[in-house]
Amino acid sequence: MNAIVYYSNTEQSKRIAQYLADKSGYSLCDIYDLNEFSFDNLALVFPVYSQSLPYAVKTFLSKIRAQNLTLVATYGRMCYGNALHEAQKKYKHNIVAAAYIPTKHSYLQESEFDDFKSLDRIVEKMLAPSPIAIPRSYKNIFSNLFKDQRSRMGVKIYKTQDCDRCNTCSQLCKNNAIINGEINKNCIRCLKCVNACPKGALKYKLRYPMRIYLKKKKKDKMVIYI
Repeated sequence: MNAIVYYSNTEQSKRIAQYLADKSGYSLCDIYDLNEFSFDNLALVFPVYSQSLPYAVKTFLSKIRAQNLTLVATYGRMCYGNALHEAQKKYKHNIVAAAYIPTKHSYLQESEFDDFKSLDRIVEKMLAPSPIAIPRSYKNIFSNLFKDQRSRMGVKIYKTQDCDRCNTCSQLCKNNAIINGEINKNCIRCLKCVNACPKGALKYKLRYPMRIYLKKKKKDKMVIYI
């Protein structure tokens, strides 16, 4: 089985996964819709959260068997951390290509990633695989501390009186983090519910620490390991 699997709450990683699928001819699948975990060739596309692997991606990597694995991590032009090196070190898969791709940040009004031709080198390596070693990259020493708490401190999500309890938000949230517009501790502040609410009843507010953080100089560096 050959597949491009994506974990994407804001569509940024999904757009890149779709391109890789179109170019490679591999099937495209959401990480949550898979029933098969054995692959000949697999590319996994996902966002970096707090400079680390998302929980859903860690769980997926612990389940799969892949003869050849490609990892593509998207990041919101702040810092991508050391996620790919950590993934290779911990999960011991035969990785044949990897990349950090700068994309639109969830909390900023920016243009979306559109340099898809630059991804062709990844596809070429996927189709002619050979093992690579992913080097260590910079990661803030505090990035793993209180990640969930920092997320809650940085972004407030709330519902307005326009909420009619349709529960669309709950149906879309794969983290079981919201019911009828009320979020819980599972929320990772991806804003999928905010963007999908048919009534526009969900809003978000960036608190002061997050506003300061987002003023940092942005990074547009694409890193490809082949």
